Amino acid sequence: MKKGIATSYFAGANTHQGFQSLFHYIPNDATKRLIILKGGPGTGKSTLMKHLGQKATVEGYDVELFYCSSDNESLDGVSIPTLGLAMTDGTAPHTMDPRVPGAYDEILNLGQCWNATSLQPYKREISELSQQNSAWFTQAYQYLKEAAIVMEKLRWLMAQAMDYQAVTAMTHKLLTELSSALPPASHPPVERQLYGSAITPAGLVNFYPSIFQNIERFYLLSGDPGSGKSYLLERIRETVSRAGHDTEVYRCGFDPARIDAVVVPILKTAFVKFTYPHTFSINPVQVVKEQSTLALSRYAKTARLKQHATERTENTERFWYLLGKAVEMIRASKRNHDKLEEFYVKAMNFTHLSQLRETIITDFFTK
Repeated sequence: MKKGIATSYFAGANTHQGFQSLFHYIPNDATKRLIILKGGPGTGKSTLMKHLGQKATVEGYDVELFYCSSDNESLDGVSIPTLGLAMTDGTAPHTMDPRVPGAYDEILNLGQCWNATSLQPYKREISELSQQNSAWFTQAYQYLKEAAIVMEKLRWLMAQAMDYQAVTAMTHKLLTELSSALPPASHPPVERQLYGSAITPAGLVNFYPSIFQNIERFYLLSGDPGSGKSYLLERIRETVSRAGHDTEVYRCGFDPARIDAVVVPILKTAFVKFTYPHTFSINPVQVVKEQSTLALSRYAKTARLKQHATERTENTERFWYLLGKAVEMIRASKRNHDKLEEFYVKAMNFTHLSQLRETIITDFFTK
């Protein structure tokens, strides 16, 4: 039996606006059953979802894996579209509760597998670690908010040099070609929004090689902040949607108001920013029929760029310094979270948890 394909995403991100969730896009129109997991750290939520995903791929089903931006080795969600099944972590900061209890979604509390009595003597330690976690993230978001101000200055400096009239002409030509390539629509368009990248304890991580594994045509957008990449992606998104076709929109993990990539499934085409940290490598065996680079910085006036060169360099260095500090805070929170998990791991009845996990997975694949 051929193994199923796993595709990785982020459904939440640590942004300059704080934690931003797109968890409501984990289930889709094909989802018939949604399990929302509850329970403290270390209760096995991610492990259960990993087991479910592994079982599905072995059985030949394609799987969507949604990783945690605060621990990029842990899962926040898993979906098996062919079976109409999805499972998510419903604890803070991405709290979820059933909308149609029982008939569609339901809560599974893994806290039933712990011994609360053994946790009670450590109430103070657990509380202190939880408060420290919150403090680390408060500092991380403060750094990211400051970095957003610096980024706005970088965009403004670049804008002073841009020939936006030329950018508009290029955009019009590209959108005209895109419109002509789209076939007649057969159903109302569906848009799905997720994150392809995130700011994590491991730094800046993206899953584009996984997300784009079925893409045959790439338009790589390069250019400094302020050169118009986000504007162009927004116009592409609008054009495809107005033509009645589905889109996959990948929001920026630093500034969720901006788009990093747009995928047009009907054309097997991706339009994606290709400047650090969005760079990626495609599997050498992947079939790529076309690859074009749209260098927006070539529409900038060189004299103006030189005029602001020193200021742009200073602000760029400042931005990456602040982003680095934010990563340090998120990494510190991860270490803190690991200590918090130790209390719950010691309190877990893993025999009960293992039995519960096997029951759930068996139930998923026998209905």
